[in-house]
Amino acid sequence: MREKTEVKSLTLVVVLSILIAGCGGGGGGDGQSATGSYAPVPDTVTYREGGDVKGMQVFDYSVSNVIRSRFVVDPGTDGRWGTGDDVRAGGLTCRYQPSKNPLPPALLSVVQNMGTNGDGNFALQQLDIESDGRLSVCPRWKGKQLVREEVLCKGAFCPARYQLGYRMTISQQALEDGGWKQSQHVVFYGENDQITTAPPFLSHIQTTELSGDSQAGFEFVVTVDPSPEYSDSVSLPNIAVYSGNGYQKKVAKWLPGDLESRVIIDRYGDNDSYVDTRYRTLTWLPEKGELQVSEASQNPPASNQLMKVYVFDGEEKPIGEIFLGAGNDEIWFSIDDVVEGFPEFVYDENGQLLSMLDTQENPEREFTYDGDKVKSIHVRDRKRREYQYSDAKLAKISLFSRSVEREEIEHQVLFRDDISGVATFIPDRRFPRDKEGVFLDPLFPQDRDQIIRLGRPF
Repeated sequence: MREKTEVKSLTLVVVLSILIAGCGGGGGGDGQSATGSYAPVPDTVTYREGGDVKGMQVFDYSVSNVIRSRFVVDPGTDGRWGTGDDVRAGGLTCRYQPSKNPLPPALLSVVQNMGTNGDGNFALQQLDIESDGRLSVCPRWKGKQLVREEVLCKGAFCPARYQLGYRMTISQQALEDGGWKQSQHVVFYGENDQITTAPPFLSHIQTTELSGDSQAGFEFVVTVDPSPEYSDSVSLPNIAVYSGNGYQKKVAKWLPGDLESRVIIDRYGDNDSYVDTRYRTLTWLPEKGELQVSEASQNPPASNQLMKVYVFDGEEKPIGEIFLGAGNDEIWFSIDDVVEGFPEFVYDENGQLLSMLDTQENPEREFTYDGDKVKSIHVRDRKRREYQYSDAKLAKISLFSRSVEREEIEHQVLFRDDISGVATFIPDRRFPRDKEGVFLDPLFPQDRDQIIRLGRPF
């Protein structure tokens, strides 16, 4: 790898904090800031396809222990969106209860970002929705536990392609060893608000149990059972196929270590007749300035294994992010390895990240700034993010993608900052978070500690 541009005045930590503010800020604190009362939360969302408005989402925080929204599905007789005669139908409802130690929904993920589908988020994967390993779209709320989430949507407009809707109730209990146990009862709705009977939306109950400590490591046990609505017509193996990636039970172990940290997942089939052990190992090589993230499996053995390698400079700022394919010999760092990703990052004289170059030295991702804040992110010459600020706080963000028909899709979120305690969230986007609960944009590279943290299951 070639020598990279040196940083002269601004460290990655500062740049990253800027991006986090651009992605919504908030997190585990009370959201207070010298430039405003609280962290920004969504006020309205406008959904466009091909430049035309397809619908809106309007949020309401006025009811105690409830966050709710309504979907605006038609502009009404005046033909104008955002007026009094708009037609509203369905929406998102999040119900909470006070709690001294609330457990965020993201902690229900067995192993975050591993692509294993036993954590209740299979419907999102079926719909090709970005996910950080959780089903929930409800935000964190300081001192409150999420106990129920419901989404209903009908007609041509359904944000995030929910299609219809679901209801999830969450129960939580403490264990004697200091761990916890949570259950998610997820029910999916059909055309007439009836529980659907067609895959991939089979209702189920997923129970996740955590035990252990930071010294010896943690163990997750995840079981999937049919919802009572299907107790007479759906067998346990069939329900597990859809809601547990084909397995009834998962065991995930997180083994702590300074230089090497490993996640081990054992996935069991019917009556423990099939065991699939998968490993994910994060290894920090200080002599190389590299963080290696590798995955492997047993029964069956993995083929064409992949390893992600992050390269850092002396200040632990990322200067490369590549995927290595083990090739036909299934051995990393051999002659037939396939390299993909971004071998070189380019920074300006102030330490702001300008671009990430691909293996052909072309700018794959590019970043612009409004002073010291990220203004836009482009991927392959196409804009993916656009941020606007007011009094140093996020006022509007536009997220761009494309439909199956290749039409441009824009989600434009307007924010408000007068709601106490609610962590900032972006509807229909499930970005990973740092240890404080702050959003981290997946298009922007993180520092070494945050990369390691995001690879952990909790």
